[in-house]
Amino acid sequence: MLRARLTVSTALATLALAAPAAQAGPSSQAEPQAQRTVEVQILGLNETHGQLVPLRREGRLAGGAATLAAYLEREQAENPRRTLILDSGDFMQGPPISSFFEGASTVEAFNAIGVDAVAVGNHEFDWGQDALQARIGEAEFPFLAVNVRDAQTGEQPVGISPYVIERLRGVKVGVIGVANPDTKNVTLPAATAGLEFLDLKASAEAVNDAVAELRRRKVETIVVAAHQGLTAPSEGALADLVRGLSPEVDLVLGGHIPLEFNTKINAIPVVQPYGNTRGYADVVLTVDRKTKDVVAADAQTDATWVDAIEPDREVATIVERYQAELREALGKVAGETRSAITRTRDAESEMGNFVTDAMRTHLPGVDFALTNAGGLRAEIDAGPITLEEIYSVLPFNNTLVLMDLTGAQLRRVLEQGAASRYGVVQVSGLRWAFDADAPFGNRVTRVTLADGSPIDPSATYRIATNNFMASGGDQFTTLMQGGNVVDTGVNLVDTVVGLLERSSPVDPEVEGRLTIE
Repeated sequence: MLRARLTVSTALATLALAAPAAQAGPSSQAEPQAQRTVEVQILGLNETHGQLVPLRREGRLAGGAATLAAYLEREQAENPRRTLILDSGDFMQGPPISSFFEGASTVEAFNAIGVDAVAVGNHEFDWGQDALQARIGEAEFPFLAVNVRDAQTGEQPVGISPYVIERLRGVKVGVIGVANPDTKNVTLPAATAGLEFLDLKASAEAVNDAVAELRRRKVETIVVAAHQGLTAPSEGALADLVRGLSPEVDLVLGGHIPLEFNTKINAIPVVQPYGNTRGYADVVLTVDRKTKDVVAADAQTDATWVDAIEPDREVATIVERYQAELREALGKVAGETRSAITRTRDAESEMGNFVTDAMRTHLPGVDFALTNAGGLRAEIDAGPITLEEIYSVLPFNNTLVLMDLTGAQLRRVLEQGAASRYGVVQVSGLRWAFDADAPFGNRVTRVTLADGSPIDPSATYRIATNNFMASGGDQFTTLMQGGNVVDTGVNLVDTVVGLLERSSPVDPEVEGRLTIE
């Protein structure tokens, strides 16, 4: 088991005071520390992403809902009735076993595990607000986000609370959720219509307002579960958020980035466990019974190795039932690939070429195809390709959109997709180059047809893209200016199936469509 430990302690001066020896006696001795304090355990999950079946971690199988449940049960058994299980968001969208069922399978597994609360991640909105409300109705735990508002009323949206108060053996624990301020940029506009997501600074202020309200309600132990992440021990959006938080916050659980960190920022313990059920945070807060203050925090991150524990049978049964349904629905073989189809967010990829070629050739008359690297969510091994594997790559139910763009507009789209914080745009039917060191607005250095002839800035070209990008997602705002826009309603999964029907077996390669200078 991996362990990365950080201990933060504040001594209680009163515990060091003893009665004078002449007055010592059974009735006058200081109360033992074990009776003066109580330990509260927080078990944190990050970027669960519906990963109900195990994945590889460092060459070993780790995670899956049944394995995770067994680890959490073991932790709880060591501290009965004083444990909270919290998830920092993006817990449903992921492999088909969750995304095909719009998160219902993960909610059922979380109910069985006994999750106490989840922060609302950006992917919680992927299937729209009706689906989210259905999942909220099925969940036996609250969905939390202090920084999401109804855009008209300014109130909390239905079903989403700013915080929850849990009572654990005489200790009140306040759990505040923080959603991703960037949610509207990375989600279909229709999915978040009518909602406002506060920016990072305003989100920190909203947390502090909730802290003040909790303290008025006599809650001294306060945990923040944030769908923001660290990219290094003191770097990333989560670090910026924490720097704006009240010192009354006792613990922050990070999310959004599936990397493992265990640190302090502004004297606040910040723990971000490994993602996709392959790890969890284990934090013990020592609380003074009299003052209710947290006087020590002991935090570590653990791995969930499959070969080191017996899986939970109840949760395993839930997973097996959904796996059977999935095999029935998506078990058909659609085609074959001679080699593995891999992906990257930072350059041209085999998967990007494979999917954009499918988009460009699905309907006649299309000159170029564009898709966002972040929309390609899995890789495909060499051999037969099942519908389930295709759905793993394209889980968002995005549709194929056609539009007209001038050559000049196309260049601006590529500029918006040249190593932005959302990754590098993937293309079919053209070649292009950009200077990674140039400032945005001046990065693209060359755009040509596949045969090397230059794009005409004034000519009109027919473009295929997805409905997420067409509506400005990942800040591809130029696509919102396209002409003769048609949402075909064709799921991108069907474009890939169509390509396989025409061309299987396939052998996608990185072939120089993009040059990074």
